[in-house]
Amino acid sequence: MELTTTRQGPVAVVTLNAGDNRFSGPLLSEVRGELARLAKDPEAGAVVVTGGNEKFFSNGLHLDWMKEQSADTIKAFLHDVSALLKETVTYKKPLIAAVNGHAFGLGAIWASGMDFRFVREDRGWICFPEFDINIPLTPGMLAVCELGLGRQVVREMVWSAKRYSGSEAVAVGWAREACAQADLLPKAIELATFMAAKKQPAFAITKRQMAQDTVRLIEERDPPVVEAFRLG
Repeated sequence: MELTTTRQGPVAVVTLNAGDNRFSGPLLSEVRGELARLAKDPEAGAVVVTGGNEKFFSNGLHLDWMKEQSADTIKAFLHDVSALLKETVTYKKPLIAAVNGHAFGLGAIWASGMDFRFVREDRGWICFPEFDINIPLTPGMLAVCELGLGRQVVREMVWSAKRYSGSEAVAVGWAREACAQADLLPKAIELATFMAAKKQPAFAITKRQMAQDTVRLIEERDPPVVEAFRLG
């Protein structure tokens, strides 16, 4: 198991425990499965995602794992990445990131698609390094970031590939609040508890409506990009 789930009242707290939480096929499958399970759990009114290693929220794609896979496996994995992002922006319950450390690449993109983000003020960088390592974002990745952040924030953070501290991430508009380590998870749970009381299905329906253009981009434009992907 590369994640654990605990309960704080109506809030389910999902903790990633795969070291630096780089996304491999197994971790991705486990994350998608657990979020799907919690979506159907009537006792879970909201979900908080965090990392179990105090240094990392998620360091993005597990490129070493990908290099060991066949081309067909990699393509199937990247299709599943697109599915995770679609599931994130349409998630029927409030979904909040407690970013406890570094969030790079896919880790930052995934968190961008969540409803709210809290970061540590004392540790961890937020970074979209793709342009510095010559990896373009898929149309779906870019659309998810623009939906969650707004185009101007995306231009600032993605175009620059700069490493943002917690306070800088708040200042630019990526995160709601920068907290001390001891306050990070309680703050996220506090907001998640408040959001868990929102009426359903109104919340889920409205969230899906807001994301409909993003979903269409993921479904229509990501598949040919993934099929043309060549690692390295």
